[in-house]
Amino acid sequence: MQFAFLFAIFFDKMNAPLVLLFLGIISVLISLAYFKAPREEESYFIKDLYLIFFAVTGALSTFFINTGLKFGPVIAAGFIGTLASFVPSINRKSNLLKEAPPAIYCGAFVGMTSASVAPNLKFILLAGIIAGSILILSKNIFNGFGGKLGTIAFGSIAITSAILYTLF
Repeated sequence: MQFAFLFAIFFDKMNAPLVLLFLGIISVLISLAYFKAPREEESYFIKDLYLIFFAVTGALSTFFINTGLKFGPVIAAGFIGTLASFVPSINRKSNLLKEAPPAIYCGAFVGMTSASVAPNLKFILLAGIIAGSILILSKNIFNGFGGKLGTIAFGSIAITSAILYTLF
């Protein structure tokens, strides 16, 4: 995802050598961080389905509060994120509930999408499923790096837009 952003900037600034040098350095650093980042491999199918469910729940509830109740995207995401932070206290021994807040908050970022981009709940539902899937795929990489959840949400909205607007 980061490389897509870098390539877009690269093609926009083809005539600026300092920008190209900076982009080259950033690309190398991103590659090094990706390959050097510690990873813990685990595969739990049911647990992953729950994480997708949590992401979809966060997306749909935030979108409803944002557009349906007209509270705005920041208030909606803040409210859902605050509620998500209390989920692990339901059962402190559950590892699944400890992983729920980031998935719900990633979904909340998806739900912050403007109604002009995401016209209905079906769009948000698909984007939430895609965001949950990307979250599962990237679960063990870039831990501790800022912006991971927002980048996943942006990517899922972009992918959903590309799918729906090219097919329909």
